[in-house]
Amino acid sequence: MNGRERILGALNLQPVDQTPVWFMRQAGRHLPEYRKIAAEHSFWERCQDVDLCTEITLQPINRYKKLDATIVFSDILTPLPGLGYDVEYGGGIRISDFELSDVDDWISFSARKHAPWAADGIKAVGEHTGDSLARLGFAGCPWTICMYLLSGGTGDKDFHNARAKIFSDPESAKRMLMSMGEIVGELLADQVNHGGADAVQLFDTWAGLLSPATYRELAMPATQRAIDVFKEKTQDHVPIIHYAKGSGHLHSCIREFDIKAISLDWRDDLSQNRQQFGNDIAFQGNLDPSYMHGSVETAKQATLDVLAAAGEKPGHIFNLGHGFAPSAKIDCVEAVLRTITEG
Repeated sequence: MNGRERILGALNLQPVDQTPVWFMRQAGRHLPEYRKIAAEHSFWERCQDVDLCTEITLQPINRYKKLDATIVFSDILTPLPGLGYDVEYGGGIRISDFELSDVDDWISFSARKHAPWAADGIKAVGEHTGDSLARLGFAGCPWTICMYLLSGGTGDKDFHNARAKIFSDPESAKRMLMSMGEIVGELLADQVNHGGADAVQLFDTWAGLLSPATYRELAMPATQRAIDVFKEKTQDHVPIIHYAKGSGHLHSCIREFDIKAISLDWRDDLSQNRQQFGNDIAFQGNLDPSYMHGSVETAKQATLDVLAAAGEKPGHIFNLGHGFAPSAKIDCVEAVLRTITEG
């Protein structure tokens, strides 16, 4: 089997010849070849220039020969510039001012017109890889994107002020979230319809801040709208993976979405999830990314532990419980991949 067949097989709970593997944030950050490009080009140049985006997306594939998927180099805040907000990176994220009333003036968002870069990158990557590797697209969930938007970037620790704004005006907040849901669904659909993505992942990094009741009231309907728009525009044939950091208390809600897989973070019990729900949904994860910063031997043993927790039942994709940090060690990555593919 090739990488694409393994990824799609696992997502559809079908037997595969070995555990498929890819890593969140595999394109960029920890790779010296990426840092060289980053020193010469701004973040948005790296995202929006299709040649740079393609080169960065392919860098881990060229270095690590045992990966089963590419994931396009992009960002969850990609929709914001098209809506009229300046987004700057470097020493954190800075976003120009936003008020809840701004939503009334938002444009009718078109991914092809206002944020085509991820889809363009996925399409270009496919011209290099063909069908040998799965091509993955992604977007942020409405809740997480709006946390950054309401906070003006990353200055609001745990998004206390952003959440207070939402709780103080829930009706306006729901309008914002549902509008962002439309945008996210459109953005993901473009990655399939134009880019040719084989699967997509939704990132709801900050959903874990919410209680189950508040998640159901505020965040969940907007994510559901994104999924509905995506499925309407893609004829419901492309798998969705859902990831939310620190969200174990929300998994009963998340399992209600029409998705193929849940990506677990490193604090979730992979074995328990597989035993209880593995006949109904695939699971991705969930190596603690800290093991990529230590010794090769501890990374190898931790990988064996994840594989043992996953068991032999079809429907597991190996991944980290969160993305690579810049200081991840290449030797550890290689050791993890050898362990998965060679035993």
